[in-house]
Amino acid sequence: MKFLRYLLVALIFGCAFAQVAVGQQTWRVRVDAKELDRGLLISKLQEHGADNHIKIVIANENYDYRVAYGTGGFTPYGAAGPSASVTKVFDARGSELFEFTRDGRKTDVGAANATAKEIIKRLKKLRGLG
Repeated sequence: MKFLRYLLVALIFGCAFAQVAVGQQTWRVRVDAKELDRGLLISKLQEHGADNHIKIVIANENYDYRVAYGTGGFTPYGAAGPSASVTKVFDARGSELFEFTRDGRKTDVGAANATAKEIIKRLKKLRGLG
């Protein structure tokens, strides 16, 4: 019986420390967009980054990635439908890493949410994390 108690305690502490052992990465990101779009995308990037053990820090210089983002109509980054977004992601040297659009979203929040998920997914893959 004593053995089971010790085993249970070891398992509980082992699980608790396993959560800490998963390293959190920090990505410095610059977001170029209209103010409302920028705020929505930053919020969603931070939310989905946290879900993947990634801390998103917003920076205007010395950044790892630059995200050019726009929603609805014609954006500075390309044409987009009324409930769509256009996104281009660049590395710190200015080389384009990828580009994509998200169509058929009912709101700008929905477009920002889908965009943030896709950015995290693709950057993880480029970094060999996913």
